[in-house]
Formats: sequence, structure tokens, C-alpha cells
Amino acid sequence: MTAKKVLVIDDSIMIRKMVKSILAGKYDVLEASDGKSGLDAARRSFPDLILLDFVMPKYNGYQTLQAIRRVEGLQKVPVIMISGLKEQVTEHVPEPFTEFDFLEKPFEADVLVSRIQAFLTTEPAQPVSTANARSSAPAVVREIQPPSEEPSLQMILNRLTSTETLLVQGIENLIQREVVARVNELNTKIEHQDQAIKLLNQRMDKISEQIDHQNKGLMVILRELKALQGK
Repeated sequence: MTAKKVLVIDDSIMIRKMVKSILAGKYDVLEASDGKSGLDAARRSFPDLILLDFVMPKYNGYQTLQAIRRVEGLQKVPVIMISGLKEQVTEHVPEPFTEFDFLEKPFEADVLVSRIQAFLTTEPAQPVSTANARSSAPAVVREIQPPSEEPSLQMILNRLTSTETLLVQGIENLIQREVVARVNELNTKIEHQDQAIKLLNQRMDKISEQIDHQNKGLMVILRELKALQGK
């Protein structure tokens, strides 16, 4: 059976590699590093599900999603938007609105897998055999073994993977929030500078008007002086 395709569109190589590691053996994972290349990859591969970052260069998450929805055959593909900036994603939805699911960073590996499985897992109903239902064979009683107190190697690996997942996303989230804060601070400074320049231009205009009035007054005085000298 061919594995279903999951396209990860995220500008962070750490997040892409982390998601690919989590989904290894379960899905065929494709990668794209920004919205534009993600749109191209979606057109080529027609994935079964898309994991889409919100803050990216070229196209942000909303712009990428709207472009994807305009592609024939991708209007209904499930999209999970992933971001540590929940307030920006959920409170400022642009028009036209396009449907998507949302998963906040940092997320644990099993949460990501279960969310994807909710969209992609379709288990057929198992038919009930009437012969088995009527069978009078005695039930086999199995002795229940008590759980081992020592964690297995697989449990330790799962915990390490989960810790690594949260750590990578935590670092990514801190960097992203710091960048957004710096950009907002820079935009605020630019706005203040624009306002200061606007006020300065207004003052310059007033000074120019005053100089024009003074020049006109001087011209009148000069004409009067010349007239007096002529007399």
C-alpha cells in the first residue's frame, strides 16, 4: 500500500527535519522551505495533507493557503497551520477565509501524529462472522502480566524524542517571537520617523511661505524707495 503524502511547508530546517523524523515510516514526507516553493510542491505532488507554517518569507501562511485553494484538486486537501503565534493566526483571519486546522507550537510528537491520523486514517469496518459469533468454543484466559517497573528502551527513546521535539520547537518559537518583536519595534520607529519627517516638512512649508511673504514685502518697500528717489 502506497504511503500517504504529507507536505511540510516551513522555513525552519529544524522543524522540517523534526517532523520528518516523527512521521518516518508512517507517511511519505515532502518538504518546502517557503510559501512559494510550497505552492509549487503542492501543485506537483498533490499531497494528502499539508503542514503549513504561518511566519515565512515570500508568502506567509495565509497567502500560501489561499494560493493552494485556487489550485484544481487542492481545494479540499486538509491543512494544519502550525505556529507559536496563536493570536496572530486566529485573531487576524483575512478575507476570503479559507478553512484550516491549527496546531500551536510547541507540540508533542504524539499530538502531531494523532492530529494527522484524524484526517488521514480511514479504517474499514470489520465484518462480524456469524459462525464465530455462534461458536461455543471456550474463551482462552490469558494471565495478565504486571507492568514492568523499569522503562523499556523504546519508552526511553520515545521520551527522548518527545523532549527533543519540544526543545527544538521551543528554541524556534523564542527566535520567532524575538524576530517579530524586533520587527514591530522597528516598524514603530519608522512610523515615528515618518511622523517627524512629516512635521518637519510642514514646518519647512510654513517657513517657505513666511519667506515668500517677506520677499514680497521687501519688493514693495524697494519699489516705494525707487519711487521716492525718482521724485
